[in-house]
Amino acid sequence: MAGAGVGDYHFPCSPALTQPLGLAMRARQVVIREPFQVAVREVDLPPPKDNQILVATEVSAVSPGTELAVYTGTHQWLKDPNLPDWKFPFPPGYSAAGSVVAVGSGVSGWQPGDRVSYPGNHASAELLTLGHERGRLWKLPPALEAEKAAVACIARYGLGASIRAGITLGRSAAVLGLGVIGQFALRCLLAAGAHPVVGIDAVRMRREAARASGADQVIDPGAGDTRQQLSAFLWTHGAEVVADATGVPDAVPVAMALACDGGQVVVVGSPRGKAKEVNFYDDLHRRYLEVTGAHGNMLLEPAHTRLAGAWDINKAQRWLLAALAAGRLSLAGLITHRIEPEQLGSAYEGLLKNKEEYLGVVVRWK
Repeated sequence: MAGAGVGDYHFPCSPALTQPLGLAMRARQVVIREPFQVAVREVDLPPPKDNQILVATEVSAVSPGTELAVYTGTHQWLKDPNLPDWKFPFPPGYSAAGSVVAVGSGVSGWQPGDRVSYPGNHASAELLTLGHERGRLWKLPPALEAEKAAVACIARYGLGASIRAGITLGRSAAVLGLGVIGQFALRCLLAAGAHPVVGIDAVRMRREAARASGADQVIDPGAGDTRQQLSAFLWTHGAEVVADATGVPDAVPVAMALACDGGQVVVVGSPRGKAKEVNFYDDLHRRYLEVTGAHGNMLLEPAHTRLAGAWDINKAQRWLLAALAAGRLSLAGLITHRIEPEQLGSAYEGLLKNKEEYLGVVVRWK
């Protein structure tokens, strides 16, 4: 049954003060056992090794695109024999906030009690191995609550549109697709000074969430030709920056059509599959468009930072946390559901089938 859970372990209220060093810790972890089957299992976490940090989770955030692709069994990496970690049972989630419980003997700069953001699974506690892709963590600004910090790693995938576009101040921007990644693309563009910023989505609730965050206009593709609606609002043919956050390959030509001549199209999120009917001569070459990818990981890896204007992953995550703490990056209208771990299977079903009610989902562990 979707959302079924096992075990009844409850994490202590003050893990940083109660965890004895040298002892294993019992933790709860959500797993997708197979397509459409979610459970909560108990696992024993050993004491941290020299290069490890043990973190207790307060809140984890759902990334619908990636997690639903695994939940439905359609994620392309599940069938890749070279990716053994992407197999069932799969621990979903990659964005969380909590507190350091214990640190290994070789770790410096971190201590129990530090409040942190990290790419955590949906679990009550996790061991982070420093130097590993997911062994990163960032200290929270003092006033930033855990729920806001929990979305920071997901937000990076939307931030890519602002980084990849270069100068955004005063440039018109449109975001195609207003799921969670699209919402962060739009909100980061607003925070980066783009103007006006337009959100485009067929789901009314998503458009309302974009409006709540400060979008200058929202467009329903079902209300008429999208390009005509956009041009009528901007008083010009197309936006200077268009972010495609649909996750649908065939939407890339649509995004290209929404850009002005000489404009930029930035693909954020993870489009899975191949686009059809792209006329590279008329629709790309002659219009002098720039179409770029901006995956939230690859954009900020060392080999790509020269393209991102000296941004790296640490700079991105620190900016996001500071912007969330200051209110510059708005979460208005984004979090629609706050759930317990055992409810994650039901939340996946809601995200799949009830888009007028489900948008941002966070899991509470304390």
